[in-house]
Amino acid sequence: MSPIDTFDHIIRHLSVSHLVPFLLALDKKDIVALRSKAKTLRNELTAVRQLGVVTWGRTGTEAQLEMLFLTAVATYTRKEALRLNHTVGRYWGHGSERAANQEQFLAVVAHARPIWFAEWLERQARGGQWGLPDYALLREMEARQLIDYEPALFARTLAHSLTQHHYTRFGTQQEPPSRTQLLTQFEQAADILGRDVLAFFAYDTTVDSSIVYTGIAQQQVTWLDVLLHLTTAQRLSRASLLSHCLVALRRDFRRPLLTWFKNLFLALQPTPEECLERQQEFVDLLAHTQPQVLTFALDHLKALWDRPEFKPAPLLLYAEGLVMRQNLKTVQRTLLSGFDKLLTRDPTVAPEIGRLAVAAMASADAAVQTKAAKLLVSVLRAQQPPLSVDITTSLTRSLAEYTELLSAGARQLLVPWLVPATEPLPTVTAPYVPHAGFVPDLSVANALPPVADWHELLFLTGQVLRDEHVLDLERWVDGLRRLQPYWPTDYAQQLRPYLVQLRPLLKGKTGEPATALIAENGLAGHRGLVEALVLSWAQGFTTERVSKVNVRDDQDTSDPLVLVQQGRFVTAEHHLRSRSGLPLLSTPSHAPHWVAPSVLIERLLAYEAAQTDPDPADLIVALARTAYAHAADARTALAQLPQLQRPELRELLQWLLTPDQHRLPTLRPGHPAGSTALADAWPWVWAVTARTRHPEGVFEELAAVSATDYTGVVRPWIPEWHFEGKTNTWVEQRKPGTPTVTHRYSVLQFPSKYTSQTPPSPLLLYSQHARFRAMGQAGWLLPHDYRFVASLIPHNPAPLQWHVLRTAAWADGLEAIERDVVQAALRELLGPGPVFTEPTTVVLAIGLLHHVPACRALAIEVFLRACDTGRLVPTTLGAILGRFLAAEFVPVQRLADTLQQARAIEATTDDALQQVLDALLAKLPATPCATRRSWWNCTPT
Repeated sequence: MSPIDTFDHIIRHLSVSHLVPFLLALDKKDIVALRSKAKTLRNELTAVRQLGVVTWGRTGTEAQLEMLFLTAVATYTRKEALRLNHTVGRYWGHGSERAANQEQFLAVVAHARPIWFAEWLERQARGGQWGLPDYALLREMEARQLIDYEPALFARTLAHSLTQHHYTRFGTQQEPPSRTQLLTQFEQAADILGRDVLAFFAYDTTVDSSIVYTGIAQQQVTWLDVLLHLTTAQRLSRASLLSHCLVALRRDFRRPLLTWFKNLFLALQPTPEECLERQQEFVDLLAHTQPQVLTFALDHLKALWDRPEFKPAPLLLYAEGLVMRQNLKTVQRTLLSGFDKLLTRDPTVAPEIGRLAVAAMASADAAVQTKAAKLLVSVLRAQQPPLSVDITTSLTRSLAEYTELLSAGARQLLVPWLVPATEPLPTVTAPYVPHAGFVPDLSVANALPPVADWHELLFLTGQVLRDEHVLDLERWVDGLRRLQPYWPTDYAQQLRPYLVQLRPLLKGKTGEPATALIAENGLAGHRGLVEALVLSWAQGFTTERVSKVNVRDDQDTSDPLVLVQQGRFVTAEHHLRSRSGLPLLSTPSHAPHWVAPSVLIERLLAYEAAQTDPDPADLIVALARTAYAHAADARTALAQLPQLQRPELRELLQWLLTPDQHRLPTLRPGHPAGSTALADAWPWVWAVTARTRHPEGVFEELAAVSATDYTGVVRPWIPEWHFEGKTNTWVEQRKPGTPTVTHRYSVLQFPSKYTSQTPPSPLLLYSQHARFRAMGQAGWLLPHDYRFVASLIPHNPAPLQWHVLRTAAWADGLEAIERDVVQAALRELLGPGPVFTEPTTVVLAIGLLHHVPACRALAIEVFLRACDTGRLVPTTLGAILGRFLAAEFVPVQRLADTLQQARAIEATTDDALQQVLDALLAKLPATPCATRRSWWNCTPT
């Protein structure tokens, strides 16, 4: 047999003991052919295929995969090896079998000497802890000079060896060692491990999470236990570990890893003398970005400030950077308290401490300002030695720069040193008044530009596959229709890179296999609608793809309004398949998602000229987006209205575009939800149009369109809400005395009765979220889909916002999905729009009270933008915030810190903030004075 046939026979039928002699005796001229055969066999044996009726898997055995890896070591080049994913020693077994396999592996490595092996091991280590080899194997390879010493690789491997010890030892039938026996084993190997143990402190490893369970009682052993035992046994230097911990804490490690080094330092129980010897290392930690490291350093430094050996100069150098950071309130309070002690011990540092106290006045936290003011008073009143006139003058001048930012408490303490103005400054008054009667911007500058050419359409294809921007998607769908006659003949080939994004298995495939992959369905959600349009485009719009996308809202797949979006895209796909050239009625003509009335009339005339009925879903969204409040364009549209041949459309648009129209015509009952004909949808079209024009109106005429008085049809959906106190009690079993802990909190309740029935029609945009079934929790797709569904109902987003409040804001401290939903709702409030209604204001209030700082920062931005655009109703916001605080929904200080960021920006904003606080305080109970005291620091001055 040829070498290739021999190799194939060994892999398929023999063992590694036959392969190793074959590889050691391999002729160099056969390496290339053998390498190609090895790659072919690897692809064959690792491919996932159907093994039984319901079972799938690979056909290769563990022994075969191990033999193929040995072949790769002997024959692969660097380029091929870097694609290799294999854990060394994974299938070696245990005991004597493992030792034999290790010797065979080392023999192949020693014979082949692959230059890529060290680089490959590093790549495996970066890929995750389970790609690391056995630590003993790594040391053996170093001893045999098969690899060079690489500190990061050895440190990561040793850190993971504790967890690996658990699996390799427990994979045998032997009784696992006890905790004492395992620690003794580490003690005996301390001389070997010492070098790499100290490397833990220099590299990001899993030393903080590696763990092994030992003994019959399953006692756990961590690296913290191992290092403490080695220190007690005097196999590691305790002083060295203390210093290495402080050096490690200076690095930019993960938060859990920093916590582990901190815990190790505390577990070593350093004495005050040992801390004093390392005072410079503690001071150096003050340059760190993590608050927990700064707190750790200050907790140890404040115990040293009274000692005469402590040197304050380095501390004061770093303190300047700390007092200016707005996210370190606790650290700043600790630092300022320590400065008071330092001033008592060493009065000569008074000028520097005074300068730092003045700089701390820029803090937004009232408690920090108060501590800084007390410290500054101590400095300015110092008698031994007194401050010079120049220093006092410099401090008071610097203090004057922060006068407008001072809280009431700090201002009261510093009154004697505040420089009065030479003449009274004119009071800038700019009362804030909400702007009623929002009119969308339909100017030429705000018009939505059409897609210019094929190149822009192709570029937008990549943008819409990212599925992030509403306007990109709307322009892309419209561009497909507009540029359809100008598609290049090879457009399908130019779409190929985008198809590979959707179907990665398309890479390298052509002909029938590629066609079959493109034709596969299985798409879901709003993103699935976009992908279906792209795939349908690649097929030349020969088959319907969009209608097959799963957007079932009852299975928490997507928001119910995505079903309406699906109806729009089904219509777009139909027009593209028939090459009608008709646009979607609901495509925005102006940013962000408005349809000009005159544009809507022009599109309807185009449909009548083509003798085509509009799709109900498309027409309803177009009406929901129509900028009826723009008087000039509405007059233009009304002048064009007689050109429409359909009397139902003329009557509907006359009602929508004419001011002060309230009474609706007599309507017949609506057709069941399954019908898609416009003639059957007129009752639903009127219901949506009426609720768009008058979101809070009551339309008794609509009672006849549905057999039941469904929510959001005759009357708007305005659920009641109140707070309910909850209590959780549990016993802390692990704490001394097993204390009983009681946790009290408030939740937001919506006692209004919700129907469990499906809406009479999916076209009722403002009734979809009132159901109780499948609407009790925030869907995981809602954060992504929110921007798209909110763009369908720009005039009246209240039902969607009530849904957000009911599912994602019912309690404080909810999970990440709920946080993302709230952030998505807040982002939609940044632009111009109608005055905030009650649900919109509650969403803003939830953002200001949120436990996540990013949500609060976004809510403050919404607050400031709403003041600029006149959308904010301060009295409503204040009353709602007062209700939340009175129910103890969140800590008062959280909101106080948030609102302070809106102070002293503009006179109008200050007035709006004052109105918010006045309304808020009126809702708070009169008894707890401490609650009211927090708001004095937020009041604009």
